[in-house]
Amino acid sequence: MQTFDFDSFESRTPWHQNKWSPTVLKEQFGREDVLPAWVADMDFKTAPAVQDAIINAAKNGMYGYTHVGADVIEAYLSWQRRRNHWNARAEWFRYTPGVVTAINLLLQAVTEEGDGVLIQEPVYYPFGNSIRTQRRRVISNLLRLRDGHYEIDFEDFEKKAALPDCRAFVLCNPHNPVGRVYTREELQRIGDICLKHHVFVIADEIHSDLIAPGHCHTVFASLGDAYAENCAVCHAPSKTFNLAGMSFSCIMIPDATRRKAFDSVYDRYCRAHPTFFAPVAAKAAWEHGEEWLEACLSYIRENEAYVRDFAAKTWGEQVWIAPLEGTYLLWMDFHKLEPDDRELDRRMIHGAGVALDGGTMFGLGGEGFQRVNLATPRFILQEIMERIAEEFPLHAN
Repeated sequence: MQTFDFDSFESRTPWHQNKWSPTVLKEQFGREDVLPAWVADMDFKTAPAVQDAIINAAKNGMYGYTHVGADVIEAYLSWQRRRNHWNARAEWFRYTPGVVTAINLLLQAVTEEGDGVLIQEPVYYPFGNSIRTQRRRVISNLLRLRDGHYEIDFEDFEKKAALPDCRAFVLCNPHNPVGRVYTREELQRIGDICLKHHVFVIADEIHSDLIAPGHCHTVFASLGDAYAENCAVCHAPSKTFNLAGMSFSCIMIPDATRRKAFDSVYDRYCRAHPTFFAPVAAKAAWEHGEEWLEACLSYIRENEAYVRDFAAKTWGEQVWIAPLEGTYLLWMDFHKLEPDDRELDRRMIHGAGVALDGGTMFGLGGEGFQRVNLATPRFILQEIMERIAEEFPLHAN
């Protein structure tokens, strides 16, 4: 069995990577010297097989226009069969540079200006931004926190889906930032409501390979033919294998009419080619990266256990942490330590010297929360937690 090193860290700043870039940190947080645990990429080197494939491809020396070959699509389909038990078809596949790009294009393809688009806040903030950018209206179905567990308010969900102008729903599963992995039963109920009210589902499943033990990811389109024909599913190797800089996403659109509409919008506004290295990296990841991924997930779970233990010893019940069913993003409630959201953000940045994602950026229900990226060597995570503890001392009120 191969061993992998997740404890080492090599500076990312020479490569202008946003998470650590002094320029970006200054723009985002007002200072360059904060210790970052914000944007959702990893501080781990990708799988050795992926690195080797990229290095070997680089020796070609000719980095011209590139397309996604049938062998790359088959590697993706095989990955989905193995990991998610989903038997998808190659003709459904469409490439985009990113899932957010796909969401914007899909909104143009399946809705009109002024239409309502449903989301479940608190949620990944580009959902709302994309809806507003495309001159659609955000309709929010607030997730309900009950007995330490986030759940869908289905009564409100159907009420919102039934609105005359509601034409699409952007699903986040696994849910960023609250960490839910929705059950098959929950997804079927969502799907039934959306079918009943003619609401198209855009399923962002970019974190679908990052699932905690005891939970199982269900691809929305795998629920059955009727559900598949009423959705587009968005995947990517970026979160799974730390390949965000490759700009490679897989958009699956089972319905031929919706595919044609998407293609028309894509041809008009995007017309993007993958980078030379993107298909190479993705194929190597899907074919040879599974052992690395399992080791990575184990390390992330150990990081989660460390943070939970640290928080319990430092703050007791004053800091609540959401159950982490999927993603490597921990959703932490600090409102008992600092009830003012702006002051909480300020103290994290200028007091503790850490760069997290403040909860309010994720919309309604994010008040008092901070999102912490666990995909980093433990010594960095330890320094982050110790800095926060120093700013918010033991059992502070």
